[in-house]
Amino acid sequence: MTRIGATRLALCAAALSSWTAAAWAQTFVSVAAGASTQAEGASDQPYLGPPFDGTSGALVAAVDRAAARSVAFGGEISLASAISGEQSQRAPGGSNVFVSEHRDTILSATVKIGSPLDAPAHVAFVLGGGVAQRHMTRSGAFNPGFGLRVSTPFSETLNDWAPAITLGVDLAVSLARRAALFGAARVHALKDDDRLPDGVVKRGVSSTIVRLGGGLQLNF
Repeated sequence: MTRIGATRLALCAAALSSWTAAAWAQTFVSVAAGASTQAEGASDQPYLGPPFDGTSGALVAAVDRAAARSVAFGGEISLASAISGEQSQRAPGGSNVFVSEHRDTILSATVKIGSPLDAPAHVAFVLGGGVAQRHMTRSGAFNPGFGLRVSTPFSETLNDWAPAITLGVDLAVSLARRAALFGAARVHALKDDDRLPDGVVKRGVSSTIVRLGGGLQLNF
């Protein structure tokens, strides 16, 4: 092979490598809206109960960077509106009766592995880890256990952080060169036993969350 031929071959290889890297080195921005479901947690009456469950609106938003043709790394936020339930709690001299409103917000770093990112339909399995903010508000009244004392207003806010593991599946179906329909399914498992230091149930809401949604994905 002549020197000129070798040089041309090297230039072609470099161009192909650059084109391939450019094809893979894409950023994907995805948003899916849908529903979030949580089951009942533990019950600990008369200290706290009953447990409650619920379904509410949810949103999953992610930003990912392709690392190879079938692998992407990124981060996402998974959030939902509050679920609510009526509960009561033993208190000194009586009991608190209130409505609890609870929501979990999860921040995760993720890796996604699946079919080629540039395929017309792309499916990826999602594995992530991060933290969850567990936020609950309680609003109601304190009822004395004896005597003629009247009820008094009661309110309380619980705000905690817990480690979280995220498992899920993404589906993207191409609409145009840089846009695709997007679907997401997530299971968030929070490392939170929902107990106070003395062993009493703290909230009565499950630490496992299922979220499903659909929306749009853009790539740049």
